[in-house]
Amino acid sequence: MKIFFKLFISVVLVLCISLSTFGYFLIINSFQNTVQREVLQTLEQFELIKFSIESNISTLDFRNEIVLENVIKNALNGNIYTNLIGIYSSNREKINSSFPENFEITEILEKVQNSSLAYKIKKNGDKYILITAGYLKEDKEPIYLIIGKDITKILTEYEQIKRIYIIIYYFIALISIIIVLILTLLIISPIKKVNDLAKKIANGDYKSRIKITSNDELGELGKSFNTMTEAIEKSFEQIKQTSIQKEEFVANFAHELKTPLTSIIGYADMICLKNLKQEQAKEYAQYIWNEGMRLENLSQKLMNLIMLNCQNLIFEKVSVTEFFQDIKQSTKLMLDKNNIILDTKIDESDIFVEYDLFKTLILNIVDNSRKANATKIYITGKKSSENYEIIISDNGCGIPEKDLNRITEAFFIVDKSRAQKQYSAGIGLALADKIVKFHKGTLRFESKLEKGTKVIITL
Repeated sequence: MKIFFKLFISVVLVLCISLSTFGYFLIINSFQNTVQREVLQTLEQFELIKFSIESNISTLDFRNEIVLENVIKNALNGNIYTNLIGIYSSNREKINSSFPENFEITEILEKVQNSSLAYKIKKNGDKYILITAGYLKEDKEPIYLIIGKDITKILTEYEQIKRIYIIIYYFIALISIIIVLILTLLIISPIKKVNDLAKKIANGDYKSRIKITSNDELGELGKSFNTMTEAIEKSFEQIKQTSIQKEEFVANFAHELKTPLTSIIGYADMICLKNLKQEQAKEYAQYIWNEGMRLENLSQKLMNLIMLNCQNLIFEKVSVTEFFQDIKQSTKLMLDKNNIILDTKIDESDIFVEYDLFKTLILNIVDNSRKANATKIYITGKKSSENYEIIISDNGCGIPEKDLNRITEAFFIVDKSRAQKQYSAGIGLALADKIVKFHKGTLRFESKLEKGTKVIITL
């Protein structure tokens, strides 16, 4: 059963049961109070009539009907509450009575025998009579006094109230059902929207959102679901992008392997199958050596990129000044060979890094500047209250703006012809990006064609 029907039926049942129970006890309680008042009133009248009769006939012959009728008339004089009266002997024979001939008094007299006074509501034809009975005299043999009051009007009003209540009950129940139906639809509507959105997400639609129309718990549920959908959409886009990058990685890797291997196989085949002059054989061997160096460089970069995920990094406090003196020494031969000037301006501070990895990061960036035909490389270290910023800039050929957001992808190469001559496979910056992330830092690039590139590392 759907939650709509569960909620709707539950509320309607609770409402109907509560309304009927409340109405039942209200009407019954009112009726009982009314009847109780009539009983108390009748009991008082019984005592008055009994006292009046006993005081008037105490010295007279009790079975003298004429005298008895006069005494009863005097007792009833002005009594508007009692319209039936009867006096019966101990063997239940009528002495004097205004009750109908077929009126059954046995049951009430049996009650009197067990207690001094008894009352009962008894139906006679289409009328309801409140009967009160007790002992009139108890000297030698008991004589019973019975009085009756017509309370048909009270019972008629009771039945009428019940009919009116039933009409009101059904009317209120109908109105309540309509209101509950509307409220249930309003409550269920956001849940249905969430369900519909979940189905859309399951079918691959990550753009849909729930329209929030309230600030209650259901509104909060809708906001949470929208937040979750946005997170799913971002995750899906990331997975999709990662999948594309992996495909490109495999394609580029295959291409990077194929080109040097084709050259190596071709030149090696020519050396083996042909009688070559020494100079020609040496030339072909040089080609094989160059392509072999390229493959070695590629494999080393790939190994570094893969092994970086498996390392348990140990960070240590390093002096920035000493660190860049080491960088200068490590790059001196390479930069002198290419007539490149390296200028450093470092604010002294301590940074927490994995020394070898961080050195690999800086060397990769400096090497990229060399490959970009730079003649000057500037390294600046700036200390702030919370961060340390390293800026490496050059005056090389620069990078097109459209490629700046892709240069950290593995195998992405801006200038493929220049990269092939320099044994570059486009992995250096991918490795640099990963190293910076392991250090919980950020890596940014700024570049203009023919003016140079600036790399900003923030730790």
